[in-house]
Amino acid sequence: MKQMIEKGIGIVLLFGFILINCIFFSNISGQDIQLIVSRQGIWGPLVYMGLFAVLPAVFFPVAVLALGGGLAFGLLWGSVYTFIGALVNCALMFLLSRYVGRARISPYVKKRMNPKWQERLSNAGGPQGVLLLILLRLIPAVPYNLINYAFGLTDISFGAYMLASGLGIIPGTFVFINIGDKAQQTASPAFWISLGLLAALCILTALLGKRLFPEMRKTDKQKGMDASHGTETES
Repeated sequence: MKQMIEKGIGIVLLFGFILINCIFFSNISGQDIQLIVSRQGIWGPLVYMGLFAVLPAVFFPVAVLALGGGLAFGLLWGSVYTFIGALVNCALMFLLSRYVGRARISPYVKKRMNPKWQERLSNAGGPQGVLLLILLRLIPAVPYNLINYAFGLTDISFGAYMLASGLGIIPGTFVFINIGDKAQQTASPAFWISLGLLAALCILTALLGKRLFPEMRKTDKQKGMDASHGTETES
C-alpha cells in the first residue's frame, strides 16, 4: 500500500512539473524570467526562488534561470536567491530520485551519463563520492539536472550530498549571475570579463578533473584509438 501511494505521488508530481514547464516555461529566456519576477513586487525574490526550486526538476535550463536572476536582482542578491533556490531544488530532485521516481529515473541516467562516471557513482557513498559531486557541480558542461537525479540513485547520505552540492554550486552561481548582471552592458569591459570568468571556470575544472581522476584521460584516449582503429577496419 505504501509503495502504491509513493508511486501515485511520484506520478502526480512528475506530470505536474512537466505540465507547468510545457504550458508556462517553454522557450523562455533570461529576460522573460526577469520580467516574471519583477512583476511580483516584494514577492519577486520568493517567486524566483520557487521557480529555481521546481523548474530544473523538469529539465528547464538552470543557466537561463541564473541569467534571469542576475538581470532581476544584480550580482549580490541574485547570487543569494539563486543559491537558496538551487539548494532547495537539489534536495527536491535527490529525494524524488531516491524515494519516488527511482524506477523511471534510473534508465534515464544510464542512458545520458558517461559509463565511466556511472562506475564512479556506484562507489559514491564515501569521501570520493563527495569529491566527485563537488567536481561535477563545478563543471558547467555537466547537466545540473542529471547530477541531482543521478546522486539520488547512489548510497551517498543526504547530508553529505547537500554539503557537497552547496560547495560545488557556489562558483557556477557567481559566474552565471555575474553574466546576467552585466548582460545589459555588452559594450563594457565588465561584460567580457564575466564571459572570461566562465571560460576560466571551464578550463580550470577540466584540468582539475584530469588531475583528480587521471585514469579517465587514459580511458578517453583508449576510446579514441579504438574508434579510429574501427574506422580503419571498416574502410
